[in-house]
This record gives sequence, structure tokens and C-alpha cells, in this order.
Amino acid sequence: MSFRILWILFALICLAFPGSVQNAELGVVVNTEQAYAGYTFVAPQINSLAYVIDNEGRVIRQWDFGSRTREVHLLENGNLLVVRSARDIMDYTLMPRGFPPDGGFAEFTWDGELISEFAFTDAERHHHHGVDILPNGNIIAVVRQYYHIDEAIAMGLNPAIVAEHFDGIEYFLPDTIVEIDLAQGEVLWIWNPMDHLIQALDPALPNYGAVSEHPQRIDINYQSYYLKGITSTQSAGAGNWMHANMVNYNPMLDQVVMSVRSFDEFWVIDHSETTEEASGPAGDLLYRWGNPFAHGAGSLSEDRQLFQQHDVQWIDQGLPGAGNFLIFNNRNNLTREDETGSDEYSSIIELSPHVRADGRYDWTGEPEIVWQYAEDFFSPFISGVQRLPNGNTLITEGRSGRLIEVSAAGEVVWEFINPMTSEGFAGADDEVERGLGINNAIFRARKYSPDHPGLVGKDLRPGKFIGE
Repeated sequence: MSFRILWILFALICLAFPGSVQNAELGVVVNTEQAYAGYTFVAPQINSLAYVIDNEGRVIRQWDFGSRTREVHLLENGNLLVVRSARDIMDYTLMPRGFPPDGGFAEFTWDGELISEFAFTDAERHHHHGVDILPNGNIIAVVRQYYHIDEAIAMGLNPAIVAEHFDGIEYFLPDTIVEIDLAQGEVLWIWNPMDHLIQALDPALPNYGAVSEHPQRIDINYQSYYLKGITSTQSAGAGNWMHANMVNYNPMLDQVVMSVRSFDEFWVIDHSETTEEASGPAGDLLYRWGNPFAHGAGSLSEDRQLFQQHDVQWIDQGLPGAGNFLIFNNRNNLTREDETGSDEYSSIIELSPHVRADGRYDWTGEPEIVWQYAEDFFSPFISGVQRLPNGNTLITEGRSGRLIEVSAAGEVVWEFINPMTSEGFAGADDEVERGLGINNAIFRARKYSPDHPGLVGKDLRPGKFIGE
């Protein structure tokens, strides 16, 4: 099965989410005094361009990074960390192609000069989706790791699931978390979920036990698509076991949180251990939330609270809600991943977990939802969220290329719709069709404070609007 089939199916699914916006409603369409006065970095994932705008939508700077771009981060030294396509140099002999904007990391100067770049070019490892930046300048990323299907069966994967659901697929692709020194091109640390499995299939195989008694471990036979009879050609299908889509690092705790889309959960792991230590019990999950059914508790239809979520993160220290989790919950009320329910909607959740006196997470108590927003936005895939210094929250409605900034009271104080499309810039009489996913989509955007160290000494004079 080729990735071309997956991408076509992905586009067809996207067509099931109709809607469009006229060009008169492109660019900045809401800008109030309550909006945070920062600079927004946007990288439409349909081409190699990226730009930074002010609150009026005027371009401060624009770059062409040479290949399709997933996202851009402003570094404290004033350079840019870019996640972009590395398809031309990646080896696809063992696993299918990933999404077009994935595979490579690069650091550029503000003036667009390439400083360093890195990609996993071997056949057994492929990066996909977003990254986070550690205080020491290293990055953490989601990297798909190849296993032959027979290896997964030897570790407890049910052969009956393989026979019924994998449709001849010979790969099993868990998502590892890696720490990379980009400047040296070196992998410094790895966490692999295959070191932390549980299986209730065969006592003669490794990691045997009752799934419900070991929530800190990962059930290799949890296949949500299989349980619903959904074909394995879906983008989060059988071989792509986890479909993790984001990692985030907490320097205060030295922990990493991972958004695991196919499990409808996020997982927290310890980053303070060495790679060797992380392969043992010390690397088991510290916490998980979103879908208790995935670890043998509760009901999939009644107890699940996350639905193909994205961009799970801790709110940074110094910001309102610091230490809480912030989540873009894509498809509330979802019943089948390959069908669109008329009552589906997206939401933002701010979550405060229960923590014991010794600092460990309390798995027995339900965490508190301290803030949520679910008004007039929906994206069934990609998307992001960011807490801003004034307490507002920036939301990336990824499918529509739409950014909205909302106050704590839920008022939209700033709104922007990306006019850069896969056909070029929208003209005066053009219509941008929402729902294709390959038109003006944005994976996630980030807004930076005017006093961010990376902006010191930069020419921030606004220019023309995008496309002028």
C-alpha cells in the first residue's frame, strides 16, 4: 500500500468537512485592543514559504525554506528552527512516505541563511509532525521506528488482528521520542514505547499481564480502528500504530508529554533517565489521560474525553495557568474516524492533573478541567493552541488556515485567515475552499512577544499585507 493511497484518502476525508470563505474575509478580519501585541509566525504547510505578521496582518518578514514547511520556531539567538520536507533524501524501502512537510529539521538565520540541517535518511527511522526545543538548544521530536510485523507478533501483537486488519502490511511503526543535537547531527536520547508494552494474549511471550492492572504500560493490541472495523488504509491505520503528533518538554519537571492520536490520549514520560534507563521500568508512563479504555478501564463510547487531539503541552512558567496541560481536542462526539458526525466539534481544554505530595501523578483522581473553549471552530486534523502572556489563547484551526485569539472570557479578540493557498495568493474574486486540507492549511502557528530575545535588533517595520 503506497502513501499516495493514504494521501488521496486523507483528501477525500477532508472533503467531507465543507465550508468556504470569500477573499473579503481573508487576512486579519478581527483586531481589537484586547489582542496580545505580538508577532505571529505562520508556515502554511502547502509550500516552502513562511512569514511573520503583526496584528494588522502586515508582513514583517517572509522566507522561502526550499521545501514544504511544517512549522517555524523563533529561537532565542534570533535564528529560526524549521521543520520541513526531506523527501528527496529519505529512504522509503521499508515504510511508506510520510506527510509531505515532514522529515527534516533545519536552522536558518533571520536573513534566511542555512546554518545546519538534519534528517533521518535510513530506512528504519522517519521523523513526522512537530518538535519542541529544550533549554540547551536541542530538540525533541517524534520519530517513527520500523519493526517487521513478525517482530511485533513475537512481542505479543495478536496474529488474528494482523490477519484481519493489516491487509498484507509487513511493517509495524511505533513512534519513538528522540532528543537531537541539531548542530552536531547527533541523536542523544531515545524513548521507545516497545520497551514498555503489556499484552494479555500469551503468557509465553514477553510482557504478559492484565492490561487493566498495568496502566503505566502500553497495550500492543490496542487497535482502535480494528475495534471499529475501519479499514487499515486510513491515515492512522494498522501499521501506523500510534500516530503521535506532538511532543512538549517541561524543564521544571524534566518530563515529556506526547500526544498519541490513535489512542486518543496523551502520555507523560520521564526525561531525566538515560536512554538505557528509559528502556526499563523507569521509562514506563508516568501519567496518561484521555481514553481509559486504551488501558483496560472504562468504555470507549462513554468515558473517552479526547478525540484525535493535537498539540498537547504544558503551559509555560510565567503564563496564566502555568503547569496545566493545554490541548486542542479535534473531534468531540466522534464515533467513527472515517465518518463525520453532524454534531462533531473542536474544543480547547486546559487541564490540571492531580499530583501527590511526593510529586507523582495521582492516577485515581479525575483531573480538573479549569478552562475550555468550544465556540465556532472545527478542525478534524492538525491544529494547535498556545497560551499568551496576557491570558489570551491563540488557536490554530488548522484545516481552514484560520487563527483566532480568544480571551479568558471566551471573546474572539483577533482573527486571521491565511490567504496563501496551494494555488497561490487568493485574489479579489477567489474563494478559498475549506476542507481540502491541502489548500491554505496551517499545522500550528506561534505568537511571540515583542521583547522576545530572538527579536532584539531585528527590523520589525511592517510591510505590505500578504500577497500584495
